[in-house]
Amino acid sequence: MPNIERLLVAFDGTPLAEKALEHALTAYPEAEITVLHVIDYVEESYAGEALIGSTELRERAQDRSSEVLAAAEDVADEYDREVSTATRAGKPGREIVDYAAEHDVDTIVLGSHGRSPITRVLLGSVAETVVRRAPTPVLVVR
Repeated sequence: MPNIERLLVAFDGTPLAEKALEHALTAYPEAEITVLHVIDYVEESYAGEALIGSTELRERAQDRSSEVLAAAEDVADEYDREVSTATRAGKPGREIVDYAAEHDVDTIVLGSHGRSPITRVLLGSVAETVVRRAPTPVLVVR
């Protein structure tokens, strides 16, 4: 089994994302872990943009991302581990794959799904996109 030094954990704050992070923290005690949150503006409401404006919407999305990553850091603290964090904006599957390629990640860890079933049908599965396109092995936690 290859030595895994750098893990990327995709994290959206859902219970399955938390489970994926917990798995990474316990199964890879020596690995450097980066937790990535992708701001998906498609997930944000178009009506919200019309009501409050794109600048306000982006600020709120950034604030939400900070909260999600702080929750990931809290999970890591429970396991007496430190993680680094990163935020990207765009299509989650693509951004996760691109981040992994740009940062020489050994393995990507993510939950099997984080969206509601209806949203997954309309937008596609992030996990499926990552598994199909990733330059590295992908561990999908259910």
